[in-house]
Amino acid sequence: MRLATFDTANGPEHVGVVLADDRILDLTSAAPNDQAFASMTQLIRAGASALRRAKDAADAAGGAAASAETRRPQVLPLSSVRLRAPIPRPTKNVFCVGLNYRSHVEMNAAALGIKPEIPTVPLFFTKPPTAVIGSGDAIHLDARITQKLDYEVELGVVIGKGGSWIGEADALNHVFGFTLIDEVSARDVQWRTSQMFIGKGLDTYCPIGPWIVTSDDQDGSDVELTCRVNGDLRQLDSTSQLIFGLPQIIAELSKGLTLEPGDIISTGSPGGCGYQMVPPRFLAETDIVECSAPGFGRLVNQVVAWPPNPVEDRER
Repeated sequence: MRLATFDTANGPEHVGVVLADDRILDLTSAAPNDQAFASMTQLIRAGASALRRAKDAADAAGGAAASAETRRPQVLPLSSVRLRAPIPRPTKNVFCVGLNYRSHVEMNAAALGIKPEIPTVPLFFTKPPTAVIGSGDAIHLDARITQKLDYEVELGVVIGKGGSWIGEADALNHVFGFTLIDEVSARDVQWRTSQMFIGKGLDTYCPIGPWIVTSDDQDGSDVELTCRVNGDLRQLDSTSQLIFGLPQIIAELSKGLTLEPGDIISTGSPGGCGYQMVPPRFLAETDIVECSAPGFGRLVNQVVAWPPNPVEDRER
């Protein structure tokens, strides 16, 4: 299933199933008394039985008897809603893995003039919930902070069953589903110190979406990730090339650290980032960044200058 969080013109956020014919089933409206459908976080926490109810509702909505929206008002054209980040406000920081593709390690070393070294353990850092935005939202380019704004397409893992000291053999049983993440980075801020948090954690620096593909349809082992800027292909690689695979990431991260339902892990970016190009090509105002993968849809965000009225901002 493809699960999304969305809203309509002036309505609250709802949870829905994206159907095969560019429609979305509004689970929140279809079952208003089912608290599992009140939000994506509640659906994740409700577990397998709630997922079965969602699947049954989606199967019924996708049948011939439900082909007309007028017969089922909870089935809407996908074009009529605004997709949000699947989990618009995560309860914890988004966990991220750095240097997790050989292509990224090698191109990073070439760009920085250092010897390439394949890491022996995953490199973890985080992004705060305030960095999270959805497809269609703007990425802020604040010239007061950065001149080197960059993109990184990544596969995101959404935890379904919590736990600590999770074994690799059991790790994928803890996964609710997968999504796309653009791990936006201000390279000049990132490189000022050995800590990457500020350079990668500013507002709007974590676009996620457009939906979650549940783990019964996808195991994340061979997802072809693509990133384009203004239609120009910048990144193309498969999660089959991860240095640390998904089971190892989950096992390592959960050693003494409890993962909880709804936690998000961004698993690393392949080579082809703006700073790795010759010459470097950083993001500029009006650029459109599109991250995609087969079955995962398109995560599209435009870069906008921030603040929108810098003269007025200085006069305050």
